[in-house]
Amino acid sequence: MSAKKVRYGIISTAQIALNRHVPAAKESANSEVVAISSRGPDKARQAAEKHAIPRWYGSYEELLKDREIDAVINPLPNSMHCEWTIKAAEAGKHILCEKPLAVTVDEGRRMIAAAKANKVLLVEAFTHRWSPHLRTARRLIAEGAIGRVTNVAAALTFRVAKPEGNVRFSKELAGGGLMDAGCYAVYACRFVLGSEPVRAAGFAHDSGGWGVDTTFSGLLEFPGGAVAIIGSSLEQPRRCDLVAIGTEGRIEIPDMFNDSGPVVIKTGDKERTEAVPAPNRFRVQLDEFSECVLTGKAPEFPAEDGLRNTAALVALLAAAKTHVQVNVEQV
Repeated sequence: MSAKKVRYGIISTAQIALNRHVPAAKESANSEVVAISSRGPDKARQAAEKHAIPRWYGSYEELLKDREIDAVINPLPNSMHCEWTIKAAEAGKHILCEKPLAVTVDEGRRMIAAAKANKVLLVEAFTHRWSPHLRTARRLIAEGAIGRVTNVAAALTFRVAKPEGNVRFSKELAGGGLMDAGCYAVYACRFVLGSEPVRAAGFAHDSGGWGVDTTFSGLLEFPGGAVAIIGSSLEQPRRCDLVAIGTEGRIEIPDMFNDSGPVVIKTGDKERTEAVPAPNRFRVQLDEFSECVLTGKAPEFPAEDGLRNTAALVALLAAAKTHVQVNVEQV
């Protein structure tokens, strides 16, 4: 390992890695992407050449054998997170795994156990932890700025123009609106409330016989009575917002993906707005992960945080399937 930089390899040529993680690493002072892999040589070589990545491999296994790689970014389809995170851990690589961490609680536990057994770091790559507006909302709620919170509503929806061949519509790859988009809404509610849901209700719709939910609506009950309303869809106009309603007012984030966007606080007849310039959250995430690898510092949000988000997602899906309320497993 370089004394100052963590050397990353990317497992696959997924667009999230090429469009966000690679540019973030170029901005980072303690991170660099040194290799990329695909299931064949052509895509790996083309991605490496286009993004100025020094080495490429025609298989994921080859990349994991590279002794000059300290950590991997795992942006594979959801159903492949567990297998390749465990293989990376067994190869002695630290793992930054794209969201959702796992598709079952058991998978998540196995991933965490593998990381601990091999003394490597595992973190779920949920960059919204670093968004100033979500952190602002969490702080204001903790301070009681809107009184006791009774409801939170969060949604991420967008329309996929060509679903054929898209991993989001694949049952085998654990796609679906909730896992792909709704995980952001679930995470946002957990994050701003600073607590874990205890019970779930869910309603799923599959508009094309894909075997996955294309639109999902859910409810999560939190300790103290707050209820979160979760929305996700692969077939609706874009929406990415959060509203927290309390006994004394409300907090609104009109666009959770606009990192420098406003937080609107309404109490009584008063309304004020907070907004701060936001850094590249992918770069901030890499900076923190690399610092933890280099210094042994504990991550602010360890893999267990991702496991808790998975538990909420699993409960929502189970509630939709069984048409009854489901207890969220406390992990």
